[in-house]
Amino acid sequence: MSSTKLLGIYSNGMVLQRNKEIIIEGEESAASEVRVTLADRTVAAPVENGRFKAVFEPMDVVFDTVLKVEGSEEITIKDVCIGDVFMLSGQSNMELPVIRTYELNKDEIEAEDYPYVRQYLLTPDLELPEKGGTSICKLPEIEWTKAVGAGKDGFSAVGFYAAKRIFEAENIPIGLILNAQGGSTIEAWMCDEDLYASGISEDELAPLRGRGALKAYVDDWQQRSVDWRSKAINNSFDIEEAMKNAVTVTLPGIVVRDFSGVVWLEKELFIDGPCEGDCLLRLGDLIDADVTYINGVEVGRTEYQYPPRIYHFDGSVLKQGKNVIRTRLIVEQEYGGFVEGHPYYLKTASQKIELSGEWKMVEEIKLSKFEAIPMAQMLPATLYYASVLTIKNIAISQIWWYQGESNAGDPDGLTAKNATLSEQLWDQDGSGKINPRGYDQKMIRTFKKMRELFGEVPIILVKMADYINPLTFETEVPEGWRKIQTLQETAPEYISNVKVVNAPAPSPVYELHPQNKSALGADFAKASMEF
Repeated sequence: MSSTKLLGIYSNGMVLQRNKEIIIEGEESAASEVRVTLADRTVAAPVENGRFKAVFEPMDVVFDTVLKVEGSEEITIKDVCIGDVFMLSGQSNMELPVIRTYELNKDEIEAEDYPYVRQYLLTPDLELPEKGGTSICKLPEIEWTKAVGAGKDGFSAVGFYAAKRIFEAENIPIGLILNAQGGSTIEAWMCDEDLYASGISEDELAPLRGRGALKAYVDDWQQRSVDWRSKAINNSFDIEEAMKNAVTVTLPGIVVRDFSGVVWLEKELFIDGPCEGDCLLRLGDLIDADVTYINGVEVGRTEYQYPPRIYHFDGSVLKQGKNVIRTRLIVEQEYGGFVEGHPYYLKTASQKIELSGEWKMVEEIKLSKFEAIPMAQMLPATLYYASVLTIKNIAISQIWWYQGESNAGDPDGLTAKNATLSEQLWDQDGSGKINPRGYDQKMIRTFKKMRELFGEVPIILVKMADYINPLTFETEVPEGWRKIQTLQETAPEYISNVKVVNAPAPSPVYELHPQNKSALGADFAKASMEF
């Protein structure tokens, strides 16, 4: 095992922040001093308690240099640059990768490579220390990815579309630290003290503390899904026989109600033209998971609701005349179907066939409702320790924040376990008291703590687009969602040095993850360069 080791983020292709103090830190088990060289500057760093921290004076832009560490062993990190580094935090709309936006932006994505736009994907090692302790989380030991070829696919789409524009305008290396996590609540990004001030008690944190506690929670969360899915198989089911008793349904629509388990949906279509080459089956948004077949051949599968079903397949699967599409749909929460407003079609080299309209449906197996528990990134403090505190010595230029969806159901924090009656009535008595549990107060505390760690950096945050959960059968954007939008829009009134950009309106309003991230990236780039 190496006696000299850098923290995981110090890896090939790294981008360091220009014009700010640069810290290089790691572990050393044998030597009493480590020499660190960066861009022809060398710093001697003493080793204390097995750790070292080399501090460099601010530097200007540097392309393609080397970071060398000489302790009991020698480490060389290649292709290091100094430019601007942005921390991308929030939830799935910030995390959503470029590959999910190809349908709208294929030409833009493929037009040019950007080797000096790079991303470090901070997949969190979730651990909460004992009360009063420091982070015990580890940074992933992976190289920074360049926005070149297929490497672009895993970039944050918002980050890529913004960073490429900034690079084109300023011609400096751009580093993106992507620590966003799908489904994360704002409470997950908050430190203990700020959570206490927001009404979260230590009783809620205590079961999560200590090495292995959160891992056990995550393992339980995963096992629940595995166990439920393992029951969602009927080995005696005969699809051909079952279809003889199928009912007719109209899709798109929520056609499965008061039922959890597995259903099959079937559509017959006729093709009278050539079928060769790449073909596309577009099944908008399905609730929840699916495996889809054409003429008995699997053409695509998706394990959860939100990704758009864009299934490319070889035309040899099709035949002249009648063809049969069958989708095996897993429904977890008693309601399922094809979400309205999304595209549903099959496209060959010669024709495009609309798939909306009558389908046939049969049940394979009925189960009890899947009883989900919150994902770990929804729990208080988890991402503060794993994704913020772990990089506190990495200088950054700005914070980019796209979060709020997971708090829209309770923007005032009224469902907190230990909320007192007086706190629950804070906004109903006309006194104008500040609600310590409100999303605005949580944003204030979250960004104040981040700035304590990273300095008084500017913040760009997103005002969420309109959204209606199709399973609520509502016709208007919910009140809680609107309140979060208002608090985001007015953030510059109560948080300094903040700019707000608007997420482009989705089409349809039932789309939680609008694909038009290029337009949003353009707004991020514009706002970023205006600071």
